[in-house]
Amino acid sequence: LTQTFGQMTVNLEPDVATSCDVKNYTADIALHTGLRTYDPARGWWQDPALSDCVPLFAGGASAWRTGDTQGTLTLSGPAALSRSLPLKTYAGTGGVEGGTTLTGRVKPKLRGFATGMTPVCVDSVNQIYQVSDAPVLVASVSGTPMPNLTVFEGGVPGAWSGSSTAGSWLYGGMVSDITTADPAAGHYVVETGLRGTFFRLGGTPVYTITASATGLFPDGTHVSRLHDLVHQALVQDIGIPAASIASDWADPFDAAAGKAVASDAGAYWDGSSSYTGADMVTTLLQGTLRKLTYDRDGTLRLIGITPTFLTLVPNLWGKLAVRPEEVIEIRQTDLPSELVLPLTCGRCTYARNYTVLTGSNVSPSAISATISTERSAVTVGTDAPTLEVVSPPDVLTAFQTAAAAQVVADVINRLWTYPDRRLFYVTVPFARISDYRIGSEMMLFANVDGLRDGVGGLVVGESYRGSSPDEITFTVLV
Repeated sequence: LTQTFGQMTVNLEPDVATSCDVKNYTADIALHTGLRTYDPARGWWQDPALSDCVPLFAGGASAWRTGDTQGTLTLSGPAALSRSLPLKTYAGTGGVEGGTTLTGRVKPKLRGFATGMTPVCVDSVNQIYQVSDAPVLVASVSGTPMPNLTVFEGGVPGAWSGSSTAGSWLYGGMVSDITTADPAAGHYVVETGLRGTFFRLGGTPVYTITASATGLFPDGTHVSRLHDLVHQALVQDIGIPAASIASDWADPFDAAAGKAVASDAGAYWDGSSSYTGADMVTTLLQGTLRKLTYDRDGTLRLIGITPTFLTLVPNLWGKLAVRPEEVIEIRQTDLPSELVLPLTCGRCTYARNYTVLTGSNVSPSAISATISTERSAVTVGTDAPTLEVVSPPDVLTAFQTAAAAQVVADVINRLWTYPDRRLFYVTVPFARISDYRIGSEMMLFANVDGLRDGVGGLVVGESYRGSSPDEITFTVLV
């Protein structure tokens, strides 16, 4: 499910060229449509009030190109998502700002829980490592503040109490300044706060150092569910105004299930390269059957590919119904290549391991099964095996629990192991634009085999053209 926006071509009437003159940058633009009314007293057609118009598009516009009578703008989603983020980088001045070799490198970012992370070593002499550019979760254990951060050496986790063992580091407490701390041999201490999260080892490790932790957002907010992580990332990391996010922001899988579903998640960006806001959202949502979409009014909304449309009861006169006489044109189109043949099972990954350790990087004391792969997986069987074994791809998700992955695996199993899933372009009168949007359900009646008695569908796309102002085309999955 990918949104593209195409171009807008306008006639060069007075002042149009001036208002659309966007060349080497991206400007905000909003398009509305409405019906003109005839004023018989004056003898002309009167434009509607803006409040009476229906939003068509709100987003970005760039690359203004003019001809002798017309000009063209390229449309895009919100510019804030596609621009490079103002990421924190190392100054290379020593201490927590790293040495000269780190100058300009992006600092790591942890949001939610993640494991197997390779922290950035900012001071190899004093063995100081950075896990995140923001704080980590700190809990109170018997009145003592305890950070949710565990150090691993060669795949062996550190200890929280008792004596340190070979290849493992004993937690030694929290400090206010990691650069002046002096942890005892075999121990590590933690600094977490506004300048980020760091730990310092009391000694030199033999094997690769990794960590697991629960990251907070810059203002200290702690959330664990996927949709909450995306919401906070949009506001705090990407800089999307809160007013630009749908007021009913929620996990679409909650609505489908009628209750809150498991969706604990987290992600880690190690700072090895820069990234955009869209990259952050992709990392969080890929493989989860959830998608960030732009409504016609420009607000951001989270939708889900959920199977509730399969349970719709045919009702020719229901609000969701498109009746045969309303269908201007309908044609079937191809499913994505990976879904042309039905899958033999549903699968969703979870518990991503950010650092795969092999060979001399692994401590002899490590349980190699937990560190030698990138992910774990949930698999759900199907009662409709196909002649060809079509295994779903392993997409690394941000999910952290088997329960969260199971929710998605069950949906994949229900949607994509079915041998007759189809995708249609359905063109209807433009007046129906307010009844549907991407993510809406539709009861589709049409003079096509399998659709005459009505079938539930999910709107996964829409398009309209100025050359066909009375029509809108929805892409519908049935």
